Amino acid sequence: MTSIILVDFTMKALFKKETLQDPESENNTYSNFTLKHDTVFCCETFKKYCKKFTVWNYEQGKFAIVDQITYEGHSVQSIDFCPFCGEKIDYEDENAPQKVKRKKIRAR
Repeated sequence: MTSIILVDFTMKALFKKETLQDPESENNTYSNFTLKHDTVFCCETFKKYCKKFTVWNYEQGKFAIVDQITYEGHSVQSIDFCPFCGEKIDYEDENAPQKVKRKKIRAR
């Protein structure tokens, strides 16, 4: 008899948010979200796809797929799940404080 172990895996996309000065305007800034290289992908197919195509959206800080192509350009849709294996993608800013999940324990 073979036992099967199910593992609840969520891909963590670790990024760094930088606020930069807009070179075209003195008073404006913009945010740039850079995906960290040590991000562990949920599957090899998604990892290879990301190397071949631009999938990371630097303006939103999320993976994105092309939603619509027109003569004026294209629009993208951010994704929260891997398009190949269906695993959930958690986005985490390396500069943001970590949220700690705590369980309530009843005292008897």
